[in-house]
Amino acid sequence: MHRFRIDAILDPHSLPRVAGFFAQRAITPSAMAMRVERGMMRIEVTVDGLGAAQAATIAAKLHEAVTVIGAELYDMAA
Repeated sequence: MHRFRIDAILDPHSLPRVAGFFAQRAITPSAMAMRVERGMMRIEVTVDGLGAAQAATIAAKLHEAVTVIGAELYDMAA
């Protein structure tokens, strides 16, 4: 299980853009949550069944998104 923690600008398009990264890859997250912290969005996405390389690729692509400030990846099995 992998958890992505994404900080994004406070914009109505940020959440759908992040969700779109997973949808484009036909990945359904097991959990997704968003809250506003310190004037930005904190989005957490948990996904089961991803390989380490696939999760790392998604995290790298999230870093490139226009509305994303930063993205961290956590391996919940470790």
